[in-house]
Amino acid sequence: MPDFERWPRGLRRASAAAYLGISTSHFDKERAAGNIPAPKTMLGVALYDRHELDSLFDGRAMVAANDNEPDYWDQACANANQNT
Repeated sequence: MPDFERWPRGLRRASAAAYLGISTSHFDKERAAGNIPAPKTMLGVALYDRHELDSLFDGRAMVAANDNEPDYWDQACANANQNT
């Protein structure tokens, strides 16, 4: 049994799937559905944050990078003259 406390905070895809106890194919399916947070690119490598995976496993909601609710800047940019 792996000692997850000694694992690095940033996990590659296969390690992130193993950390959650699921197959890589199921991990990919859930990632595509938006149920697993996107990896962060660090030094040219896609890494999944172990703390975000813990939050997912604990049932805490993921924080969306964009909630798709228009705010002032969304509206200002949408109304801006595209020719300037």
